Amino acid sequence: MTVALADAEIIALELPEALAERLASDAVAVLGERIDAAGVAHLGVSGGSVADRVVPAIVTAGNAAGLDWSRLHVWFVDERFVPRGGADRNATPVVAAMRAADGFDASRLHIAGSDDLGLEIEAAAADYEQRFVRHASPQGTDGVPSLDLALLGMGPDGHTASLFPGQLPAESNALVVAVEDSPKPPPRRLTLTYRALDAAQRAWLFATGESKAQALTLARSGTATPQESPLGRIRAVREVRVYADSAALGTSN
Repeated sequence: MTVALADAEIIALELPEALAERLASDAVAVLGERIDAAGVAHLGVSGGSVADRVVPAIVTAGNAAGLDWSRLHVWFVDERFVPRGGADRNATPVVAAMRAADGFDASRLHIAGSDDLGLEIEAAAADYEQRFVRHASPQGTDGVPSLDLALLGMGPDGHTASLFPGQLPAESNALVVAVEDSPKPPPRRLTLTYRALDAAQRAWLFATGESKAQALTLARSGTATPQESPLGRIRAVREVRVYADSAALGTSN
């Protein structure tokens, strides 16, 4: 059994800054518990406000709590297939934020290939999947590697990771696939598939701003097809949460 987004716990706060701090505190607690229990934890992050706002907040909260950063692996639920270090790369703000994590081992920040490394995009997807399988351990019976916590964002169109309405990849055993024609620039991307995301123990969505309200309502309704609302298809093994400000929930004055 898995938990669906329609059944998610809602964490609602008025201000995005306070919401990011609350999510960060909760994430540090979950990651610390997993490290204590298993000796290692695996965190998946996305771009946008998760990379820009939430990850730095997690670093601040983790340092304050004494989180053992040396035992944390960080993965990307999606990445743009553009040159390293550019503003379009999800990794760019995350790399900068993780430099402030006390004792973090940079080799445990797993960054997908880019188009300036001489790799074709399909080869980059296969390489990232191989690394994910090699380092992340299955926690279920199907042998799929499991993130302990996947932090997801969303777009006003209801996309999450690089899974876009009307353009979902064909069902397969793949954990990472190439996206050649994203409707949101840049067009070429790598993304975890639902097969990989479904195996996450926890999936938490960070949603802020009035532009997200309509898509978030549809995703939470449980009535939309995955092609209509990729976000609404999100599942996790143990828990799904939505961290949303009042504007995204449509409750602001």
